Amino acid sequence: MHYKRDESFRYHFDEPVPAEFSIYLKNSDRPGTGKGDSKLLDISPGGTRMETAFDIPVKRDEVALRLRFNLFQQPIETNGVIVWKEATATGWIYGIDFDEDALIAQTIINDLKLRTQAER
Repeated sequence: MHYKRDESFRYHFDEPVPAEFSIYLKNSDRPGTGKGDSKLLDISPGGTRMETAFDIPVKRDEVALRLRFNLFQQPIETNGVIVWKEATATGWIYGIDFDEDALIAQTIINDLKLRTQAER
């Protein structure tokens, strides 16, 4: 298991959150090279742990992801890079670092607060 020690918190989902991802090449004008479905296992304002059946190539300097998911109120779309990957019996788990975006980070925090209140 990999951990980011400098993050303030990480929210672990009881039920994974469905997400959609598309792969694209960083620093390229070409459209995404692939799309797929995944599940978010946990999340923080700076990244997520994602599970999917797809074996995504990990070349941190070249390959990036665009993730789309809904934590509570509104759809969230953000970009990030894969920082680690791990094989499982049913697919792959990836550690994703989101691109820095204060608005997206605040949206994640706000939706997690609302989700937590609704779960009580």
